[in-house]
Amino acid sequence: MASNVMEHFGPLDELIQVIYQGLEKYVLLSDVTTSKWQIHLGLTGANARWWQGSWTSDDVLGVVGHSASATLLSTYAGNLAENIVQGELHVDEAQPYKLVLNPTGKKPIQVTLKEMSAGEALEYTTEAFANIALQAQSRQSRLNPSAVAFPTPGPAVASIPPNVKTEKKPSLDVPEPPVAPKQRKPAPVEAPQSPQKKRVSEDVAPRASSSKAAAVRSAPKGASLANPNKKARKFQAIEFESDEE
Repeated sequence: MASNVMEHFGPLDELIQVIYQGLEKYVLLSDVTTSKWQIHLGLTGANARWWQGSWTSDDVLGVVGHSASATLLSTYAGNLAENIVQGELHVDEAQPYKLVLNPTGKKPIQVTLKEMSAGEALEYTTEAFANIALQAQSRQSRLNPSAVAFPTPGPAVASIPPNVKTEKKPSLDVPEPPVAPKQRKPAPVEAPQSPQKKRVSEDVAPRASSSKAAAVRSAPKGASLANPNKKARKFQAIEFESDEE
């Protein structure tokens, strides 16, 4: 037989479940101490009340047997915890109230409940909320775990004045090779004219100018300026007789 039965009832510690039964709604809390497994059942609404019940080591051994091994005790406690987690629960409202675990199974388990006084209920409720507040500290004091992760505020970053230039980070791009400037082609150098050829060119230029001027002056009178060789037409005035004659 196991030396301490409640050492194997850890799966039943700190469990909570809601039981919907007809129009009633109950809340169930399960806790385990070194001496007993205890249950608190609360009825919500205008007729709110609290009940409590517990199993000691003798109660457990009375069900599983006094020669139960540690493995059997752990398995039995795990099955009870699974009933609570899966909501396989029922409240027998006949006096005295009973909590039934695995009500549709072959061997349902019943825990007899006793109604708590107003003072006891208030004391337990306050203690329960204190435990909830302590556990919420690991969630940034939030009552329920949030699906959105809120980041922890980091150190403040100093702002840079608009007139202060920030240091540019070195670029990792490989610089392109410099492009060689295009070489300009040298302008063709005219060969210097000989003195004799230069003198002939200077003599020809004034002669050509004088020839053009002479040609313009030698055009005959009355000739067409467009075609000097063509004579201009002469027009004779036509006189009309007067109507008085």
